[in-house]
Amino acid sequence: MSTNQFTPTVVFHPAETLLEKMKEMGMNFEDFALRSGIPENSIIAILNKEIPLTHEMSVLFERVTNIHAGFWINKQARYNEYIAGENTKHTILR
Repeated sequence: MSTNQFTPTVVFHPAETLLEKMKEMGMNFEDFALRSGIPENSIIAILNKEIPLTHEMSVLFERVTNIHAGFWINKQARYNEYIAGENTKHTILR
């Protein structure tokens, strides 16, 4: 089986970028939750990569970070696709 030359070897969850941005902005998860209107437990779950970022959340992220909502949701979509590929890597297609 040949390898797709366009398949990334690693993809980062949006939480990685969010953590960097929060640090840059001097915010903790409580501050981010308050400013975004997203419950603290949801922010924690995203940061722990336990739940995916939704379209609605990406719009709220944009309002706080000034990073376009499309960036956030596309980052989540790429991560989901990568994980799906990793999870099915050993599946034999017939």
